Amino acid sequence: MLLVKYVVGIFAAVFLIVTTSNAQVGNTLVLKEKGRTIQSWIEKDCITFRFSNTQWIEGRIKTILKDSLLINMYRAQQSPTAFGGFRVDTTWLGFLKISINEISGLPQSRFKSGMFTNGILFKMASGAYLFLNIANSLIKGYPLLDAANTTRLLVAAGFYGIGTLQKQKHKAYLPIGKKYTVAIY
Repeated sequence: MLLVKYVVGIFAAVFLIVTTSNAQVGNTLVLKEKGRTIQSWIEKDCITFRFSNTQWIEGRIKTILKDSLLINMYRAQQSPTAFGGFRVDTTWLGFLKISINEISGLPQSRFKSGMFTNGILFKMASGAYLFLNIANSLIKGYPLLDAANTTRLLVAAGFYGIGTLQKQKHKAYLPIGKKYTVAIY
């Protein structure tokens, strides 16, 4: 008889823990790149995204529904203390219910520099070459615009232009569309 009470007590405790725990919530917001999951969010996670009107929204996910999110928006900013230091002050702005179709972009990972894709490498290298070439030509008294040096300067200026075009093409966020998609599972 004692064994039956013991087993019933354990069964009741396990049933209570399983039904009240949120370990497997079931609603997950997923960012995919060409069908491969990059990042996922569940309820109570913080998220930053670009709204359909190009406004960036920061908030904590309150609820994930079938096709929409309820987000508690906030703004975190530094404010000075009485001792001359700074502290982070969080202002809660209220709830916003949005459809996942209204998410037009998500920020890129903080760990990617984008130095090869945003044109900075081309612009820095060609700018340094142009500066050194012009400075050395003026210091040593060489003609600045002779045939050989003009070709070098034009090639460096072309690489600077390529870097400028790359910067215009590069986006600092992941646009939702063909390559990146957002779904709720």
